[in-house]
Amino acid sequence: MSIRNSSKALLVREGEILVNRCRSAQSGEVYYDLPGGGQRPFETMKEALVREVLEETGYHVRVLRLAAVAEEICLEPEVREKFPEYCHRIAHIFLAELAEEERASPGETDLGQEESLWIPLAEADRLPFLPERLCGRVSALVRGEGPADLGCRYTR
Repeated sequence: MSIRNSSKALLVREGEILVNRCRSAQSGEVYYDLPGGGQRPFETMKEALVREVLEETGYHVRVLRLAAVAEEICLEPEVREKFPEYCHRIAHIFLAELAEEERASPGETDLGQEESLWIPLAEADRLPFLPERLCGRVSALVRGEGPADLGCRYTR
């Protein structure tokens, strides 16, 4: 088993935040995720963020600061065996801004991603997010002065 590092973007523009609307393949439930994804070998977390946001949303971004770190560890033996690369994840969440307004076509969307959309920042706190430690905290992270440790969540 390896630990999967990922970069996620709190991308804010004129009081709105860009989110990915996703649907669970298992349950069919809708959830929201911040744009971003897994770090590749020899890639910095900031480089991973810029690449992943472009792939998923078509937007070029500039990283401003680290906003939070969230960790998830799955305890379910069957899931650990089937998806070992996703059973211990650390999300590095960065505040970012658009580097340019023009949007390219997304090149590689995330598993379950249905669309990327801008929503009012205040609305984000009422949405079901993954990682779950983001739920109810998105607007506070955007306003924060420094990084927040969102702690570890054990899942089954």
